[in-house]
Amino acid sequence: MTPEKILEDIYSKRVKKVIVDSDTYNEMDDQYAIAYAIASDKMEVLALNAAPFHNDRSRDFGDGMEKSYEEILRVLEHIGKTGQYPVFKGSRTRISDDPELRPVDSPAARNIIKLAHETDEIIYILALGAITNVVSAALIDPSICDRICVVWLGGHCFDFRDLGEFNLAQDYAAGQLLLNLDVPLIMLPACDHGTKVLQVRLPDMQEIKGDSPAAVFFRETLPEEFNGDYYENGWERVIWDIAAPGAVAVPEGYSFSVIPAPVFGDNWQYAFDRTRRKIIFMEKVDRDTVIRDAFACLSSL
Repeated sequence: MTPEKILEDIYSKRVKKVIVDSDTYNEMDDQYAIAYAIASDKMEVLALNAAPFHNDRSRDFGDGMEKSYEEILRVLEHIGKTGQYPVFKGSRTRISDDPELRPVDSPAARNIIKLAHETDEIIYILALGAITNVVSAALIDPSICDRICVVWLGGHCFDFRDLGEFNLAQDYAAGQLLLNLDVPLIMLPACDHGTKVLQVRLPDMQEIKGDSPAAVFFRETLPEEFNGDYYENGWERVIWDIAAPGAVAVPEGYSFSVIPAPVFGDNWQYAFDRTRRKIIFMEKVDRDTVIRDAFACLSSL
């Protein structure tokens, strides 16, 4: 499907089938994104995948995936959806770790393939972390590439000097492969005028209304768990992962352009070639549109 057809579909009123692929334990933003996708009437969540990560919240790549899997289950419990959505474990190693860049087989990758073949509708994969699971699925079965569209929060805006963005850096070779695959892609870059605008402070959290367990969890519990960031005006965090479900739920809040796919160079810098296949690139996102819609959806749980 061409980028133009993808954009036409994104802006349509059709309810979109989605898979959420998330390094959920890495930060607090994935939890909001998962619940947003589930609560929105613009999406039908088919499955939730645990993506791997490695930082100070995990021992290694595989441990990050395991912790993300458990965190997905915790989110489902807090929103009263335990057992209502299939949850799959993802990759334990990086494609980057293999000299031959072979796919990493996993239940998550196999389920992406299975679901892609079970419907005639395009499936939007909301990829919120390392792209290992998704690229592995496409490498294992290239025939799914015309059945899915990847909405990936990955990479920086083009004016950045390097490509040290967290999600891309977690499995750099997988990111390189993604841009080379013939799979529809909506790229949501992380930078000051990109998804980083989705910052929230404690007063913003009061816009999550109600006394349901879900509302209390997202308004009070999660912010308290991540209470280490203080700025001149108090607690503040970026919940940029909500940009992925937001692109499906409120595309009118985004500015997209169709461009030749950039290259993630081996020197960790962008390169450009006008002859490359086309992707959809997010130029900017309206913070208030996305946060308003996300918090209204969370209030409905």
